[in-house]
Amino acid sequence: MARRSGRVLEALAPCLLPRSGNGMRAGASIRRRALDRRYGRLAATLAASATPEHREVAEALRAAAGEGDHRAALALVRTAGRRPDTRAEKIVSRRYRYLWICNPKAASRSLIAALRAADPGAEVIRRRTLDEVLERRPEARGYFRFAFLRHPAARALSAWADKHTLARTERDAYRWFIRPWYGLRTGMSFEEFCRWLGTPFGADAFADRHWLSQHRQIRDAGGRLPDFLGRVERIEADWRAVCERLGMPCRALPRLNPRPAALADAAPDPDSEALLRWRYAEDYRLGGYDDGQG
Repeated sequence: MARRSGRVLEALAPCLLPRSGNGMRAGASIRRRALDRRYGRLAATLAASATPEHREVAEALRAAAGEGDHRAALALVRTAGRRPDTRAEKIVSRRYRYLWICNPKAASRSLIAALRAADPGAEVIRRRTLDEVLERRPEARGYFRFAFLRHPAARALSAWADKHTLARTERDAYRWFIRPWYGLRTGMSFEEFCRWLGTPFGADAFADRHWLSQHRQIRDAGGRLPDFLGRVERIEADWRAVCERLGMPCRALPRLNPRPAALADAAPDPDSEALLRWRYAEDYRLGGYDDGQG
């Protein structure tokens, strides 16, 4: 419903937003009433959701509509129309009988290149959830599953430095990584980005794959984790372990999409780190990062 409403509201927006200094456009009062009714119906639907984040959006949407803040209301509708993006790449190899699950911002480009080099016949599956892949490739249910984790703070910094910063200068990046989420904007500092991740609008309920919790990306619908979880912080050793387990040639991992040199030694401040530990508590636990391991 939110996605349908968003398309309608986007079409109405040019008629509702005032021209500079001229007030509301002619005929807009009728459209405004229709718009308010649509906001109200959507807010009522979201308020009945079992997901707390949707209820938070409903409350914020009602407030924005009541204040006549169309831009904020429209941004909230866009956010409400998002789903957790668990459709990152998967690779299925019949030759080596594995299923690799991409965890974005965890050396994923390097791993894809190495896996394709080791088995050019492996199938790269895009824009499908893990359960969709298993439904379409039932033989993969018995294959060795593996994925790699990354320290949540380093991963969040990478998402901000790469995708968020790119959106400052590239229109497509802005459309993909900024515009769909209420409260997210270009020019945010990393600390501001961390605070936004801790709001209902930065939660997993609406998250892009680059800041979605890692455990959400790699579990199937039954909650099963991969058979092997490597870590980016020890990627060379864990990559060799995977290759040995599969009997696959162990080629060196290429270094693709590295962190910008200016951020090589960057780390969140204590307040941001605390926010990330709360936001990604399960990822900290899953990777052993809550024990202070780097």
